[in-house]
Amino acid sequence: MRNLFCTVFLAFCLSNFVFSQDYKNWVRFAPRLSDTYFTSDSARLVAANVMAHQIENGAWPKNINFFHVDIQNDIPTAMDSLSRLPRQHDLQEATIDNGATMTEIRFLMRMYEAVKDSAYLESAVRGVNYLLSMQYANGGFPQYFPRHDHYHGRITFNDNAMTNALRLLLQVSRREVPYTHLPLTLSVEASAAVDKGVECILACQYVQHGKRTIWAQQYDEKTLQPVGARAFELAGLATSESVAVVEFLQLVENGYPEVKEAIAAAVRWFGENRLEDGRWARFYTLDDNRPFFCGRDGVMRFSLDEIEEERRNGYSWYNTQASKLLERKFSGNTQIQ
Repeated sequence: MRNLFCTVFLAFCLSNFVFSQDYKNWVRFAPRLSDTYFTSDSARLVAANVMAHQIENGAWPKNINFFHVDIQNDIPTAMDSLSRLPRQHDLQEATIDNGATMTEIRFLMRMYEAVKDSAYLESAVRGVNYLLSMQYANGGFPQYFPRHDHYHGRITFNDNAMTNALRLLLQVSRREVPYTHLPLTLSVEASAAVDKGVECILACQYVQHGKRTIWAQQYDEKTLQPVGARAFELAGLATSESVAVVEFLQLVENGYPEVKEAIAAAVRWFGENRLEDGRWARFYTLDDNRPFFCGRDGVMRFSLDEIEEERRNGYSWYNTQASKLLERKFSGNTQIQ
């Protein structure tokens, strides 16, 4: 019923040209669409919009709501107009930040599964090849590629960028729906990329006084040491992103002996560093696990009240995502109390 509602709602909004331009509507709703949506005229129009914005290296820029399409005439004419659009983005915009590229690849593969138009498959293949090409030799994924200035070239767990890329490549390697019709060679390459990615994750798990903890948001791509990004994102242990890392590792733990130890260590850290109210802070210090906060001045503070109102209320400083990890029993009956 929920999928049906989403499909009807999206179709209504598209046909009446009133869908919000907020990009979050795209990354939020696109993965939740029902299979029946992908045979509709609205889906074909959105797919044309997606392909029109694909960058020449196979990636997409971030923060675009592809559901919002300006239709001047009928749908076939609008699709033709979209296909004739000049390239609107350069290579510096190619990214996996904020769900970009992965969301588009999955949408196009679901289109191909529904209607078997090879144009969708070819576009998705280019997207997967982009993910493979951006991976560092050590297995890490930068936030942008080929852009490399400031934090854009760092290995990025922030907003689950690297984790989401590896999740998609894992599905490709296993030829799971909707990736069953991708070339077999691509699945083999994706499997190798996942292997390297897991090795990088294990190497990045922060060791504090000889004890494995969780993961930071960004890492230097050469030294694999935690580094900061934006002024208010200092180097530190990142709880939300680390939960996503653990959930990914659970998907592959049977194939990698070291992974079970990494999972157990991370879950143990969460159990030991839960706040009295049952939440976790977004960031913890690397040396002594102290929750910290930071405003646009780049100064680490230990009270949320000490940073400016805009950052205090405009950022998620606490979360409860690790609760579900503590409730589960892992392989080997590892249970964190």
